[in-house]
Amino acid sequence: MARKSMVDTAEETMFDEDGQDKGRQFITALGRGLDVLRVLAQANTPLGNQELARRTGFPRPTVSRITYTLTRLGYLSYREDMGKYQLGMAALALGYSAMGNLYVRRLAQPLMQEVSLEVNLYCVLGYRDGLEAVYLEHTRGSRGLMLNMEVGSRVPLATTAMGRALLAAMGEDERAQVMKELAMRDAQAWSTQSQGVLDSLRDYTRRGYTVAAGEWEPDIHAVGVPLAVPLGHYPVALVLGGPAYDHTQEAFFSEMGPRVVALARRIEQRLALGA
Repeated sequence: MARKSMVDTAEETMFDEDGQDKGRQFITALGRGLDVLRVLAQANTPLGNQELARRTGFPRPTVSRITYTLTRLGYLSYREDMGKYQLGMAALALGYSAMGNLYVRRLAQPLMQEVSLEVNLYCVLGYRDGLEAVYLEHTRGSRGLMLNMEVGSRVPLATTAMGRALLAAMGEDERAQVMKELAMRDAQAWSTQSQGVLDSLRDYTRRGYTVAAGEWEPDIHAVGVPLAVPLGHYPVALVLGGPAYDHTQEAFFSEMGPRVVALARRIEQRLALGA
């Protein structure tokens, strides 16, 4: 049997599974990548390359290249414990308006507001997008706080309690890769920031929460903790923060650290109950 020419193969890709002409402007590789994202979104559970190949009808080597590329770009995240992929935060960011209805945000907001008013601090729920953290929900105490940050605002991973909590939630391989990317992006900045990140990760191991004291915003103390979310949801972190002049650094951490941990446990319990 004669081998198909590259032209024959290219022409075959101009038609979809129903035989409809896709047009010569159609980018097959892009379409296949979006199909993989669509299958994962519909599945609402992590899937491996073999299952993705079965559901899309694409060759497994093709699927492997697609998932590798999408993971590198942040549109997928790899679950090392399962050997499978789930949608990443970059995929969520494509449809920012959908975040308004995100389940975790809806259940967390009332509890966050309650604590903000009790301790007169800001409380933030956020997720990772690349080398930054993005605010998903934001509540304030009665006096407010002179930080011009709202839902959708971005903050650095390395110098914030939220970013450090998101780093703490990662597996070792993923965290090493992200820290490598931080160093590659700005070696000079990372040379001064890396020790603070490592110290905060040790704080998390010892105390159960991460800290940041004026490293991102002068005169602001903050404590953070990753939030355990149900399968199919995205890794998020919770932060309590406020002006440094209200407390000494250690007093703030020792008082507010347990508060943010307790708040996280309440939100996790509500998520588990589906209430």
